Amino acid sequence: MSKTMKESLILLINIGVTNPNIENNHSALEKAKEIAKRKIEKMIFLSPKDEIAIMLMGSSVTKNDLNTQHVEEFTDFQIPNWDFVKKCMALERTNHCSNWVEALIAAVEFMEKNVVDVSTRKIILISDFNEDADIISQFQADAIADRLSKGNIKLITISEPSTSLTISRKFLKDVYEKINGQHTTFDKVLSDLKFYTPASKKPCPYYYTLELLDKKIHITSYIKIDIEKFPSWKTESRNNEKFEKKTEYLNRQRVSYSKDEIVKGYKYGETFIPVEKNLEECMSYKSGGKSYKIYGFTNRNNIDLEYLYKSAPHILLPAKESENITKPFYSLVLAMQKTNSVAIVRKVLGNNSSPRMVALFPCIDIPDEPWCLVEIELVFAEDRRVMETRSMKSVMKQLLEEQNEAVDSLINSLMLSDTQDSCEIDGSQYFLPGYVPNPEIQHKWHILSHRVINPDKPLPPMENYLKEILEVPSVKERSKSHLQKIVKLFRLESIDPKKEKNEIKEQDNIQLDNNIDTEESNKIEDIADVESNSYKELEVLSLDTSDIDFDEMALRGARIRFNLSQRRDGVSCGSTGALARAEHIHQHGYSL
Repeated sequence: MSKTMKESLILLINIGVTNPNIENNHSALEKAKEIAKRKIEKMIFLSPKDEIAIMLMGSSVTKNDLNTQHVEEFTDFQIPNWDFVKKCMALERTNHCSNWVEALIAAVEFMEKNVVDVSTRKIILISDFNEDADIISQFQADAIADRLSKGNIKLITISEPSTSLTISRKFLKDVYEKINGQHTTFDKVLSDLKFYTPASKKPCPYYYTLELLDKKIHITSYIKIDIEKFPSWKTESRNNEKFEKKTEYLNRQRVSYSKDEIVKGYKYGETFIPVEKNLEECMSYKSGGKSYKIYGFTNRNNIDLEYLYKSAPHILLPAKESENITKPFYSLVLAMQKTNSVAIVRKVLGNNSSPRMVALFPCIDIPDEPWCLVEIELVFAEDRRVMETRSMKSVMKQLLEEQNEAVDSLINSLMLSDTQDSCEIDGSQYFLPGYVPNPEIQHKWHILSHRVINPDKPLPPMENYLKEILEVPSVKERSKSHLQKIVKLFRLESIDPKKEKNEIKEQDNIQLDNNIDTEESNKIEDIADVESNSYKELEVLSLDTSDIDFDEMALRGARIRFNLSQRRDGVSCGSTGALARAEHIHQHGYSL
C-alpha cells in the first residue's frame, strides 16, 4: 500500500457562550467532548503519526498569538495521546462570550506558525453558531475564505441541526460556497465515529508477464480483498522498565543447550531425522524465475466452490494503457467470457519460490468495475479435505407435504430484499460485502480505550450497536408465524452437545462390556465342547509333532481345566495346582 500524507488537525471547541440572549444547550458540550474523544482515539489507533492540537473558544483563559479574548491554545501540536483524551473529557462549560469567526482566524494563525512539514491541514470547529448580526457584520466572507485557501486548510464545522438559517449560519454558508467546506451535525459525526475504520489507501501493484504460448502480455495485479487483522500485542514492563527477551533450549530433563547445539529435523515415531542447512536447501523445490504462465483452459463449471482456496483474490489489469497491451488483454477476457472458460495458470512470485496454481475468471459488464481477470488460488491434492455426507433422500421421503411447505415458507420469510429490507446502517446496507466493520475488532478497540482511561474499573460489555449489526428485526418479525408452524409440525428437542457426547460414550462402554461378557461365555462353551468331543479332535491330529509347542499346549490345557472347575464346583485344589504347574513349566522352560 502506498503511503498517505500526514494530517495536522486543530480541534476548535466552544465551551462558552455565543449569544447571551439565547439559552445554551447543555448537552452540546457533552456531545462535543464525545466527538473529540472518539476522534483522538481513532488517531491513536489508526494514524499515530498524525499531529493534533486543541483550542478552546469561550475559555476563561486568553492565550493565542492574536490576543483574541477568551480564545485559548489549550494544547500544542503533538502526536495523539491519551492525555489529550483525558483533558477533553475534563472540560467544563463557562459563561464567557466569544464568536466563531475570531476563534477561527486565531486557529488559522496558530496552524500557520506551528505546522512546517508538508501535511493535510484541517480545522474541525464545534459550536452552535448563534452569534448576533452585529458581531457577524464586522467580518467579510471573502476574507475568511481567502485566508483558509492560502493556508490550504480544510474547514469542517459541527453543530446541532437547525430549522432556521441564522445570520451566523448564513455567513458560514457563504464561506463554504467559496472554499467547498463541509458542515455536519453532532449525530451524524457520532455515527461516523462509531467504528474504527482505517483510511482507504491506494493499492500497491504487482507486475507480471502473462504468457500464452508465444504471446506475452504485461499485466498488473492488485489485491482485491485483504483481511483486516487486529494489531499484534506488545510486551512491556508494568513499570516501563527496559527488559530483554531470552530464549532457552531445554530437553525433558531441563538440561539447557546453546543454539549451536540445536539441530533441526523431523521426527517420525521414535526416529529423529536431522536436516542440516545444506540438506534443507537440497530439499526445497527449484521453481525457476518469476513467471505467470497459462497452462490451459477449462469450462467454468469444472471449478467448484470447494476448489477456490484463498480468501484474498487478485484483480488483473493491463500494465499500461497502450494498444499493444490492452488489445490482446481485453480480447482474451472477452473470448473467455463468450466461451464460459477459466484459465489455469502456474504462478511463481519470485526466484525459486513455491509455485502456485491459480484460476483466472473473466469479469466484464459490472457497474463501476473495469474489465479484468479475477485470480483465485486453487488447491493441491494435499490441501483438499473430502467430506462424506449422509444421504438425505431417505429423510426427505419421510417428510409430509405440509412439512415441506412449512420449511419452504420459513426460508422465504428469511430472504433479504433490496427494497423492503435495506436495513441501512449509517448509509450502508447490512450484509453487503465490505460494508459492515468486524464487530470483534471494533469491540477490542473499545476495550483498549476503556482500559487506558479507566484502569481500575471493570471492562464494559459490547456496545449495543455492535450487537445489533447482524440482527434484522423486520426479518425476525416476519418469520415468527412460520417458526410457530415448524414447532407444531416437527418434534423439536433441545440437545446439550456435551451431555449427548457423554451419553454416547456410556452406551459405547456398556456395549463393549456386553461384547466382552458374550465373548467370554462363548469361549467357555467352546472349551466345554472341545473337552466333550476331544476324541474327535484326536482322530484328525497329524502325527507330525515337529511344529507343536508342547509348553503352550500344557498351559492351555491347565487353563481349560481351571475354567471348567470354576463353572461346576468352584476353584478346586487340583485344578489350581495344574494351572500353577503349567505356569511354572511355561516360565522356566521345562520340557515334557
